[in-house]
Amino acid sequence: MSYYSSQDERSSGQLCVATIGHRFPDATIEVEVLRGSGIEVLYLGGLEKAAALDAARQADAVLLGVSFDLDAEALRCLRRCRAVVRYGVGVDNVDLEAAAALGMTVSNVPDYGVEEVANHTIALLLLFARRLDIWASAVRTGQWGSALPKVTLRRLSHTALGVIGAGRIGRAVIARAKSIWTRVLVYDPWINAEEIARMGAEKVSLENLLKQSDFVTLHAPSSAATKGLLSEERLRLMKQGAILVNCARGDLIDEAALTQCVIEGHISGVGLDVFAVEPPPLEGLLSLPNVWPTPHVAWLSAESIRDLRRQAAEEARRILLGQGPWYAIAVPRAGPGA
Repeated sequence: MSYYSSQDERSSGQLCVATIGHRFPDATIEVEVLRGSGIEVLYLGGLEKAAALDAARQADAVLLGVSFDLDAEALRCLRRCRAVVRYGVGVDNVDLEAAAALGMTVSNVPDYGVEEVANHTIALLLLFARRLDIWASAVRTGQWGSALPKVTLRRLSHTALGVIGAGRIGRAVIARAKSIWTRVLVYDPWINAEEIARMGAEKVSLENLLKQSDFVTLHAPSSAATKGLLSEERLRLMKQGAILVNCARGDLIDEAALTQCVIEGHISGVGLDVFAVEPPPLEGLLSLPNVWPTPHVAWLSAESIRDLRRQAAEEARRILLGQGPWYAIAVPRAGPGA
């Protein structure tokens, strides 16, 4: 098995996995995983979309980052591709219908950064719970003692946390939150009340969660059903002065409505690791002092990066060697085009 960066260097007859649409500096981890399986690795992470697709046209599988989309036209360029494995959880940058029609399996890596995202979420929640944003700003401007801003802090055991989505990350947040919040409310239409009770939480409707929670955190995927989940109407159901954190997907929230709710003081603090457009515009939400942004890094650690790359390569290997995917999101469609 060889690691190469030019399609011309490809060994005749060997399977090939191309890495595209990401910013990893090399493909050494992928090579480490695929060594000995008769699969070569084509590193294309530094190329723009058109060049990467042209170079990957003979690849048997691609490992895809978040940097660009694979729509139907792009997928048709990948003439030999049998599998698209997403570096990450979300597959909203892949046309799943087109991939299935073209005979491709689409998979993701759903559990590489669960610990990191859960910890990042709790960190943002506690930042606002203890108003560290206000205290840091006050100290930097010379405020101390009686000059400090008048802020009312509440004991967290007397407040409620609302968790929207109880998948892998939502469950990890709930497990951590139980030692802080006495009451944890959960909205997830796919999980029954008994299972949520076993997590130590209470299943409620989305509307009741928003009305009753002092803190709300989002852990739902982006889909046709969840885009704009927190509309203006739903944002205004939240308690006066509530805190909102989103480490899931930016398009779950109507950002224009959220901006207005923050300006009015209806929502008193917002922690965001994700945005509808990334990087986000500096005006709007980012111009507000009680919005704390981070640059889509909730998943990030040295360990999570290695796990992500290793697991993506392992999934591609399973598919190409006929062992079947572990995390298939879309599978080849039977009939014409499959």
